[in-house]
Amino acid sequence: MAAAVAAAVAAATLAAGCGGGSGDAGELRLGYLANITNAAALVGKDRGIFARDLRGTVVTTTKFTTGTEATAALLSGSLDASYLGMGPVITAQSRAPGQLTVIAGAGEAGAVLVVRRGSGIRTLADLRGRRVGFPGYGNTQDLSLQWELGRIGLTAGRGQDVHTVRVANADLRTAFERGALDAALCPEPWGSALVDRGLATVLMPADRIMGDGHYPTTVLVVRTAYARAHPGVVARLREANARAVAASRDPRAVATAFLAAAKSKVPEDVLLRGIASNVPTTAINPVGTRRLIDAARDAGYLREPVTVAQVTPAR
Repeated sequence: MAAAVAAAVAAATLAAGCGGGSGDAGELRLGYLANITNAAALVGKDRGIFARDLRGTVVTTTKFTTGTEATAALLSGSLDASYLGMGPVITAQSRAPGQLTVIAGAGEAGAVLVVRRGSGIRTLADLRGRRVGFPGYGNTQDLSLQWELGRIGLTAGRGQDVHTVRVANADLRTAFERGALDAALCPEPWGSALVDRGLATVLMPADRIMGDGHYPTTVLVVRTAYARAHPGVVARLREANARAVAASRDPRAVATAFLAAAKSKVPEDVLLRGIASNVPTTAINPVGTRRLIDAARDAGYLREPVTVAQVTPAR
């Protein structure tokens, strides 16, 4: 994450120096991830909410595999807005202050900590000496894992108490089948899919991660330069997000949108179970945000301190 952000910061600085970066006023380039945690983005796209509410503006959507990739695209100026996990937003704010602006929340929770069946892991403390997967360094699942382990006195990372491993969500099944991972903190429906296949059991459900599940998993971010150049478009995007969040409270709508975006064959009952763990909301919980910032700081991801106010909408 640090290297990707550093490269993107340099590109963003160059673009700013050339007077570019605001893009065509008639276009909004919007990013998202094909996870249940991005339910508002998935439903908003699938139901045409963004296209309808931003009429007069061409909305071009791009699917990313990780928030790190989407953040780099934003900072380089090749993307105008994106649904992101709070983890990448915190890291970007530390390394590229003021380049990105959070305009709304989109969801809480939506991730679970699962352990390989037969691993003998029954408590967080049992993760000592084990290999635990997460989607990306500095992402929200990484930070929430860091926070959970830190509160019981364990360190995470290479050569630490718990060996953490970056593993793409789509590769978790293979990793569990081969015994390459003992556990994973992953967004849904990937955790529920592992349980359904008999490869894993749930150690911590979504509503227990980060204490009580009330931490921002997904927020809507806009490039600050774009927001300043096109405040009307951003205002309509915020309104569209509110409608998309409301629509994503319908599990069937989320299931349909996820299957269309992920091209996945996750069984319906498994998918609905994963959807139930996500809490669509435009609010951003300040306590959960503070905990993620603390975890990023303790993990050494921050170049400069970050405050809650820097990663939440201005009131």
